[in-house]
Amino acid sequence: MSYEIMAAKLYTPHVGATLYVWTSILTLTLVSLAIAYKVSQYWSDRKKWHVLPLSLLIAGLYVIFILLTKDSILPMTYTMGIKTASLVTGLFTLTIPVFCMGLTSPLVTAFLTNNEKSSANPGKHAGMVYGIGTLSGILFTLLCLFVMLPTFGVSATIAWLACLLISAAGISYWLLKSNHD
Repeated sequence: MSYEIMAAKLYTPHVGATLYVWTSILTLTLVSLAIAYKVSQYWSDRKKWHVLPLSLLIAGLYVIFILLTKDSILPMTYTMGIKTASLVTGLFTLTIPVFCMGLTSPLVTAFLTNNEKSSANPGKHAGMVYGIGTLSGILFTLLCLFVMLPTFGVSATIAWLACLLISAAGISYWLLKSNHD
């Protein structure tokens, strides 16, 4: 959620903050998540757990790519109508990182359910994973928007989020590797 709001801050100088912009942000976020949830089913059915750290790494690197290219790519929307510009900007800034982050919770839930030695309880694991994800989303959103954004600015806050994603990729890779050794 914090990236979604921070991405909106990237939009503002280029396409404004109209109803069309917020509609595109919310729509593209939900579409990206829905596709990620379906795709994660494919990977979890095949027990391809390596997709988890890879998706987090791709999300983090793509967010850095956005920061490095936003000033040259986003102005390309200036000649477009507001509806098209807001969708194109959203496709560029949101779809790939949100899709990659959307793979995380379903894959972690499936991994925990698949690897528990006692009884596999998908409801318990789903509740735990989504509960922790929701609480951490709230905390990181508050931290990003109330503390980091006013103190460090948009780009630095988004760079910090990218570093967190890359760190999470490394940690998840290490945990998966140590679980299979």
